[in-house]
Amino acid sequence: MTTLATLLHLLFLAAPSVSTYAIEIAAAVLDVESIHYVPPALVKAIIRCESNFNPRAYSRVGAIGLMQVMPFNARRVGLTAGDLSDPAKKILAGTRFLAILLRYYQGDLISALVAYNARPRELFAPIPRNGETPRYVAAVLQAFLEYPDHDARGWLTPSSRRHGQRSPSRKSFHPHPPGLYP
Repeated sequence: MTTLATLLHLLFLAAPSVSTYAIEIAAAVLDVESIHYVPPALVKAIIRCESNFNPRAYSRVGAIGLMQVMPFNARRVGLTAGDLSDPAKKILAGTRFLAILLRYYQGDLISALVAYNARPRELFAPIPRNGETPRYVAAVLQAFLEYPDHDARGWLTPSSRRHGQRSPSRKSFHPHPPGLYP
């Protein structure tokens, strides 16, 4: 298990422009793993690619905060748009949404990242060749591999679940309430 001190150290190493919210971000990333099984390194990779650890980031299309959650997606995961002013709640919303996508796409990380960034797609469909999505997926995967506090190989290799077997090395995703995306 990663300690808070280790997580803080890694945040400072990985993001040269870590904000004054570094402790709050590190604690929130560590906390959400116990709620939604998403590797902390993946959460950090998305935060790095979406906002460069800037909790006040705001995109031209209206996405808010560290994980660039759209307000309508925040509602889908049980938060209000007002909750997105709190960095910990932004991370919770983004991680919950990512956990839902990973569950929906049966652990297909690429499909989940495409849906997180752009739009839903068919399970195991090729990455769209246009727009920012291919660069986004590549950047998140690269950042995910750069964090030394996990073993990304289990997430970046074909899943045994595709062949009807359950991988003993992965924890199960928590069930999500009905009516959530998708």
